[in-house]
This record gives sequence, structure tokens and C-alpha cells, in this order.
Amino acid sequence: MNSLSARLTGHLKYLFLTLAMLILLGLAWYLLRPLGSGMEQMLFLQTGPEGTMVTDPSMVQFEGRETRWTLNAKSAIRAKDDNVIIEQPHLEVFHTDGRKMEVTSRQGAVNNETRAVIFHGGVEAMDGPLNRLTTDWLRFDPNARILYTDQAFRLEGEEIQLEGVGFTLNQETRILRVQSKVKVMFNKERVKENGAWGS
Repeated sequence: MNSLSARLTGHLKYLFLTLAMLILLGLAWYLLRPLGSGMEQMLFLQTGPEGTMVTDPSMVQFEGRETRWTLNAKSAIRAKDDNVIIEQPHLEVFHTDGRKMEVTSRQGAVNNETRAVIFHGGVEAMDGPLNRLTTDWLRFDPNARILYTDQAFRLEGEEIQLEGVGFTLNQETRILRVQSKVKVMFNKERVKENGAWGS
């Protein structure tokens, strides 16, 4: 009986030793692992020193189990003003009806406090396959779900072309408010096919 008890004690000792080793190895892996892409990179950029850089960062905002929007970029670097400068940003905003809008540009910036994203340099927004917006500067406010610019823009749709300077687009209501110099051109053939011109 004593030998069985001694063997069980020996096995338990090795079991606890193995468990302790596994915990230490897991902790070492966690502390020494390369920084992966995703939210942890953005958090690292928020707290890291100026000039801190990561590649392939991404941000995601959820509403319940639904994804509201995602933001990916080629690289990101912490700026002097604590904002994050991103290269080749790609934003996807998901509508409640299952459609999505995509915004791309050459560069951008993410505000650490508000998470607002500014796109600049060859900004292009695609809302479905037929609606394309181009401008030089665009701001996305994720809390209010608003797109805004004070620059000249051009919106090309299947039935209409719209040009102007400055607009605000509410993603929830889908209402576009143009500030000035509005010019609207209709595709008459397409509008006539839809019956808007009568017989």
C-alpha cells in the first residue's frame, strides 16, 4: 500500500511540474510572440512611442454580433499628435440590408479618441457596383456614421451624375446634403427606360 501511495505521489509531483512548465511556456510565448495584425496592433500604436510602426493593421467595430465596419491598411505609424497615419487604407461599411460601401485612398489618419478616419489622396468610395464617388479628402465618423468632405467631389451612378463642393452623407438615413456648386446630369436613356419621362 505504501509503494502505491509513493508512486501516486511521484506521479502527482510530475503532473504538477509538467503543468507548471506548460504555464511558463505559454507565458513566454505570449510575451515573446511577434505582434500580429488586428486590434492589438492599433492598441500598441496608441500607447507606443512616436514613430512606432506596424504592417497590415486592422480595426473592426461590431454592433451585437453584426460587423458595422472594418478598416485595413498596408501600414500604420504613430504621429506626433498621437494620431495614427495609415498607408493605403481600405474601409468597408456594412449596411443593414446586406450591401456594403468601400472607401480607399493613398493615405489616411485615424484619431485615437474618436476613431474617426480621414482619407486623402485619390479617395474613391464604391456603394454597390454602380455608385462611385471620387474626391481628394473624406472623413468617416464611425460614431455618427457620417461621411463628410469640404472638397470638390463627383458622384457617378447608374442614372445620375452629381458634382459639387462639400457634402455630408448619413449612412443610416442615406441622405446626402451637398454644400455648394451643385451640378446634376441625368442619364436620359436610363431614366426613360424606368418610366420617369412618361411615354
